[in-house]
Amino acid sequence: MTELIYEHPLNEKLRTYLRLEQLLSQLHNLKALDSEWQQQAFFSTLFALIEVLDRNDIRPDLIKDCERCETALVAWANHPSVSDDKLKPVLQQAVRLQSELLRSSKFVGNLKEDKFLSPLRQRFAIPGGACYFDLPQLQYWFNLPQAERTLMANTWFNEFNLLQQAVSFVLGFCREKGQFATVNAQNGFYQHNTEQHELLRICYPLEAGVYPTVSGNKYRYAIRFMQLCDENGRSSSEKNISFRLACC
Repeated sequence: MTELIYEHPLNEKLRTYLRLEQLLSQLHNLKALDSEWQQQAFFSTLFALIEVLDRNDIRPDLIKDCERCETALVAWANHPSVSDDKLKPVLQQAVRLQSELLRSSKFVGNLKEDKFLSPLRQRFAIPGGACYFDLPQLQYWFNLPQAERTLMANTWFNEFNLLQQAVSFVLGFCREKGQFATVNAQNGFYQHNTEQHELLRICYPLEAGVYPTVSGNKYRYAIRFMQLCDENGRSSSEKNISFRLACC
């Protein structure tokens, strides 16, 4: 049986973290620059990442979340069933990330001022704006030796190293707080209080032929399972669905 895990953020901060996580993963997989179209996708993803960071100053939130993780880890260290050998490196990572984030500047400062990227970013924001007749420098860049382009792509990607580490750490810590439990959606619907959780993780079987949609906030949420529209336009499922849910 194939299971999918759908994650739904319950506040805007987690929504931004998840968006950054996905964009960073896409950028990492595209920086091999294996084809011209992969290179187009690389720049589109790079500029989308810069745009998200430009609109959201997440550095203060990451510092606070790393501090909260450190506080929780220190409290767990006093529990007799917690292994110090496993806890110590995680605690050290939380402290290190806090320190580096406090010393860092804005994540996209250097990239926004890059003389090659700046005009590209303006044109990529326009539908169809990345055509060669608008950006001859892009055509030229695409035809540089692979090693030279890869070096430049890695340099740009490395600007996000601290961001990637911090987002990965905070999201990983958040996910670990929630334990999966089996619940049932009667007639495809389930609702509950959240106790101020930040993230819902829904593990459901692909074979059920449905997918989850979530509405709610940090206090209360509702899950409705949907199916792809049939010939009559119906999309909500009326089946009883058994799935696993983790509130983080």
